Amino acid sequence: MATRKPTAAEMTALLAFHAILSGAFVVAYLIGDEDTYGMHVFSGYTALTAIVLRLVIGLLAPAGSPLRLPRPSPGPVLHRVKRLVSGDPKARAERSPPIAWMAAALLVGVGLAAASGAVADFVVTFEDLHETLGEFSLYIVIAHVALVFGLHGLKRLTPEVPSHGTTQRSTLSDRVAP
Repeated sequence: MATRKPTAAEMTALLAFHAILSGAFVVAYLIGDEDTYGMHVFSGYTALTAIVLRLVIGLLAPAGSPLRLPRPSPGPVLHRVKRLVSGDPKARAERSPPIAWMAAALLVGVGLAAASGAVADFVVTFEDLHETLGEFSLYIVIAHVALVFGLHGLKRLTPEVPSHGTTQRSTLSDRVAP
């Protein structure tokens, strides 16, 4: 996980990677039939190129850089869950450790689908594997979207939640709009 805020250039690189990969994946997934095979192949190679470039940049990025490859670990996830359960409001506002797990799953899932497509381009027997990996990676993408929305909703929760057994008495000023 990054130990500092990304620079404008790093943020641009991350957003460009995200846009290129997600766009290429969506196009490749939606047009995988015979009539648009050329576009499907082009989109697949675009996704594969984006992932390979991201891996190279991620391996070369210095420690602490947001461009470094994600390094998921169960420890930070368990620590964050404990903080959330205990009611720590800061835990909702911080960057979430499951993001590293999801990034790794996306790189592996979409990467395998794209790589198997490149192999299937030359070895026809890999087409079924490519199709299966493509379908599986769609579920990873859907889980990613759900995680992003869920974490965004978690940040929006009010930080002050009354503890169990307490009640809040309303007054006339609470109920009447000025």
